[in-house]
Amino acid sequence: MKLSLRIVMVLLTSLALCGCDGHWEDYEKTLGYRGKARVNPFLAAELLLKELGHNAHGAKSLTKLPSHDSVILISGENGLPDGRAKQLLRWTFSGGHLIYCLDGARAYNDFDTQFGTFISSLLLEEEKDPILDQLGVSAAKRLPKEELAEFAKDMLNKSAPDGDKKAEPKKKKTDDEEDDDSWLESVQEVKWNSKTYQLSLGGYQHLILKRSLRAGEFAAGPKDEALALHLQHGMGKITLLAHARPFRNRWIGERDHARWLSALVGEHGSKEVLFVASSAGSFLTLLWQHGWMALVALAVCLIFWLWQQMPRFGPLAEVELDSTRHFASHIGALGEFFWRMRRGGMLVTAAREAVWERVRERHRSLDDGSRHMNDLLAAEIARRTGLPEKRIAAAFDVIPPESGHNFVTLMRDLQAIRRAL
Repeated sequence: MKLSLRIVMVLLTSLALCGCDGHWEDYEKTLGYRGKARVNPFLAAELLLKELGHNAHGAKSLTKLPSHDSVILISGENGLPDGRAKQLLRWTFSGGHLIYCLDGARAYNDFDTQFGTFISSLLLEEEKDPILDQLGVSAAKRLPKEELAEFAKDMLNKSAPDGDKKAEPKKKKTDDEEDDDSWLESVQEVKWNSKTYQLSLGGYQHLILKRSLRAGEFAAGPKDEALALHLQHGMGKITLLAHARPFRNRWIGERDHARWLSALVGEHGSKEVLFVASSAGSFLTLLWQHGWMALVALAVCLIFWLWQQMPRFGPLAEVELDSTRHFASHIGALGEFFWRMRRGGMLVTAAREAVWERVRERHRSLDDGSRHMNDLLAAEIARRTGLPEKRIAAAFDVIPPESGHNFVTLMRDLQAIRRAL
C-alpha cells in the first residue's frame, strides 16, 4: 500500500512539472581574471614576448636598470621622483627604449572597472612630470566635446540673471547611454617604419608635443592632442602613452596591439623587456589608497583612548589612600635597593653614625671624640640595653657581614643601642 502511494505521488509530481509552461534562460556573467592575470595587467604581453624569443618579466619596482639594449615599460601614475627620472633619461639616451605610461598600469580588474565619468576627469590634478618636461611634452585633460559644451552652458545659465535663463528640457539617457565612457576610446591609425597599425587608445589625458616630429618619430593623432608619441632621445627611444590600454591583458589581442608591441620591442633578436607596474610610491601610500577608512577609524579610536588615559585630559581620578605608600615604605625600599647592589656596608656605617650623633648630643661626658667604643660608654650602654659589653663593642668593630641573617642581627643591635641612648 505504501509502495503504490509513493508511485502515485511521483507520477503526479512528474505530470505537474511537465505541465508547467517554463523555459530555460542562459546568460553570461563576466567574472574577470583570476590568478596571476588579476594582479599582473601585462601577463599576456609578457607571454607574447616570450613566445617571440624575448626575455620578458615583471617587477614590482625598478631597483636595477638593465642593459642599454633593453626595453622598460614603466608607470607614471604615482609620480616619478626627479632622481629616478634623470636616471631613466640617461639610460634611454645611451640606447635604451623606455615605454612610459601616464595611466592604466595598475593591477585593477579590467572587467569591473570602467575608465570613469566626466566629473572624475574634471577633478584630475595636472601635475608636472619630470619625464615630459625634459622631452618638451606636456599633458592636458581630455574631455568629451559634447559634455564640455553642456557643462559650460550650465555654468552660464547659473551665472546669468533669472530673467535671462532659459529652461531647456534635458534629454533622458537610455540604459545603453548611461555612464557612457566610449569617448575615452579612440581608434587611431599609426604609420611607422612603412607599416600601418590600427590602435585602440584611451585615457583621461592627451599629450602635447611642443616641437615638430623628426624622422623615425610618430604621433597617434595630432601632435597637440596625441594619445601616443614615439620620440628619439639620444641613441635611444621613448614611447609615451596616455594610457597603457593597448598592452593590458584585455586589449592586447584586439586590433594591431600585439603587432605594434612586437614592433616597438624589435622583431629581430632577443631583448630583455621589463614591465614595472609602479614607478614610485610606498607601502604607506598603498595602504592609504586602499584602506584609508580603516586608518581613519583607528586614528579616532587612538584619540579617544589617549583622552581617557592621559592625565591632562578627562576627569581626575580619585586618590586611593590604601594604595598610598608611607615614608617608612620608601626607606625600606631604598635599603632593599642598596642590599641588592651589595652596598650593605653603607647601611651599617649610616647606622653607626646615627648612634655616635646620639652619644654626642646626650652623653658628652662619655664621648672622648675618637668615635671608638670605650669601657665607660660600653658599660653605660650595657646597663641601659641589657646587652653584653662584648656584643656592644662588636657592633661597632666587626666588618659589615654579607649574609642576610648576620646583617639583620647587627642592624637590630645598633637600633636598640640608639633607642636606649
